[in-house]
Amino acid sequence: MATFVYKVHDRTGKIFTGNMEGESKGAVVSRLQEMNYFITSINEKRQGFALSKEITFLKKIKLRDLTIFYRQFATMVNAGLTLVSSLDILIEQVENKALSESIKSVKSDVEAGSTLADAMAKQPLIFTELNISMIRAGEIGGVLDEILNKMADLMEKEFALQQKIKSAMAYPSFVGGAGVIMGIFMLTFILPQFVGVFAQFGGQLPALTNALVVATKLFGKYWYLFFATLTALIFAFLAYRKTPNGKFNFDKFKLSAPIFGELNRKSAVSRFTRILGTLIKSGVPILEALKVSSNAIGNLVISEAVINAKTKIKEGQSISGPLSTSGVFPPMVTQMIMVGEESGELEEMLMNVAKFYDEEVDRAVERLTAIIEPLMMAVIALTVGVMIIAMYLPIFNMVNLIQ
Repeated sequence: MATFVYKVHDRTGKIFTGNMEGESKGAVVSRLQEMNYFITSINEKRQGFALSKEITFLKKIKLRDLTIFYRQFATMVNAGLTLVSSLDILIEQVENKALSESIKSVKSDVEAGSTLADAMAKQPLIFTELNISMIRAGEIGGVLDEILNKMADLMEKEFALQQKIKSAMAYPSFVGGAGVIMGIFMLTFILPQFVGVFAQFGGQLPALTNALVVATKLFGKYWYLFFATLTALIFAFLAYRKTPNGKFNFDKFKLSAPIFGELNRKSAVSRFTRILGTLIKSGVPILEALKVSSNAIGNLVISEAVINAKTKIKEGQSISGPLSTSGVFPPMVTQMIMVGEESGELEEMLMNVAKFYDEEVDRAVERLTAIIEPLMMAVIALTVGVMIIAMYLPIFNMVNLIQ
């Protein structure tokens, strides 16, 4: 019997950690899932190691790697290859070593008689609950190749969105970094020279210049305290964000934050409707689909609204009603879901909503770029302008001293 250290959360987002003994990691995973926990991490407890190989592997596996894996897997299954043969080829083709090792474990379980979904469920750090639920539906319905292609499509859209946001932030980040470097250079090298020349004439520094000089000296003398305080604040914030209340409040702030709030909300709505529509279209029961999609949204506020809706749907209510009263989803979304329910084309309507919000996210990213670039330029110009004024004020006073 081995001991495994686990980190899980329940439906409300509350996080639990602990130790559990089991014959294998898969056995412990199964027991935790039976307890209705969602697994964040699970590692075998070893002497002398604080982090397991699984954590290292997870950090190395990118969304793009999984996208390519599912796309190639779908092509092989569609070509008539058996699961074992397909997995055997993928082990050699996949460039990511961590993912290759995971596929080996899946292949061994499949050869031993396990279903593909159950085999992947034993690798919770690699394959998400969304992946496993869709694959299980594909195996039951005999459309595994279609499901794998849909999973690849989902991941490609997520990857494309990530790239758009990174691209939108690249130039502002570069400009901001250049502004910080310029400011440090001016305060460290140029300002002291101006002050030194002015001091030779025995004049008193202007208030603005003196404030910058004092701030520069304090930072130079106590820089370690500045960085220690900044580090402590960052760690305190990260620790608070890991608590249930902290995560909920931070996710709530992300939806109402200036500039970024609109983008975060539209991204979450797009992800939820696309995943829910894909799951329903793949044959996953509506309650199970809501459960899986709520965990894949990435925002605890919206996830809680979906979970509450799921409870009311169990009681006989429609999907659109509880989602509408939650106040989280835009009216257009709930109205289109209502139309889909009434017309019997819910999955198609959900995919239409996802497509619409994909386009809205694209426009939001463009607007974000258009706002951030001039805003950062204005901030940098203001900062540099204040520094230049602070350096030239002594020169103006110097003229008066000479006279």
